[in-house]
Amino acid sequence: MRHDPTTIIETGVASTLRTVFDQVIMGAGLALVRGPAGIGKTFALGMIARELEERDVSVVHVTASEVTGGSISAFSRSILSQYQVEAGSTWDGVEAVFGLLQGYPFRDVGPRAVLIVDEAQVLKTSILETIRGLWDRGEEARRTREGGPAFGCVLVGNDTFMSKGGSQRIAGFRPLISRVTHNVRLPHPSAAEHRAFAKVLFPDQPELQEVLAGFGQDAGNLRAQDVAARQARINAGGGEVSMAHLALAIKFMGGM
Repeated sequence: MRHDPTTIIETGVASTLRTVFDQVIMGAGLALVRGPAGIGKTFALGMIARELEERDVSVVHVTASEVTGGSISAFSRSILSQYQVEAGSTWDGVEAVFGLLQGYPFRDVGPRAVLIVDEAQVLKTSILETIRGLWDRGEEARRTREGGPAFGCVLVGNDTFMSKGGSQRIAGFRPLISRVTHNVRLPHPSAAEHRAFAKVLFPDQPELQEVLAGFGQDAGNLRAQDVAARQARINAGGGEVSMAHLALAIKFMGGM
């Protein structure tokens, strides 16, 4: 069984994201949130999106890819398809997306809306400019704090990523920088979080917990622990996991 770190232990990543979302939604802000792979960003986003929907926030949640991150029409379709909405042109698609995002955060009573883009590091300039254009439509409402339509936007991604050609590139969000209300780097998991997660993975084996937590700290993320624990169980062939099984898994992952 795979364990998801943000659904089992409360992490600094989830806590930071909750604070960012609360502020962005209230002020229809724009947040850039970045952090290394494997620290639980995607898991936390899914959990928080569900929490927001329970609070009657209109959540438009999309995960970008190399395909959708480079084409305005593909990006719009990836959002609209979740609502069974079709658009005849790229412009119609953009307008339909704005229709989904028309919240009224500055009314005493009214819906609030937020756009969440995961894996945002793959977004090309054309998509970032499209998001900026949509978000800018709410500027009068933000400035006057009156009842016009506006939405919050949170873009979440890795600091760096691999391009199709295999070269490493730095995520850049220059088209949005002048609008950003929150520019946040997510924390690495703390030593306490690593220990808590290791305890969940091997609840009755403190020796394995210690080794696994140390490996996670060295790797700098929780995902490494999850993968190592799963591989150790495979090595155990369905029996009880021993230190030798875990050590072999960690060795093949480049540790020890």
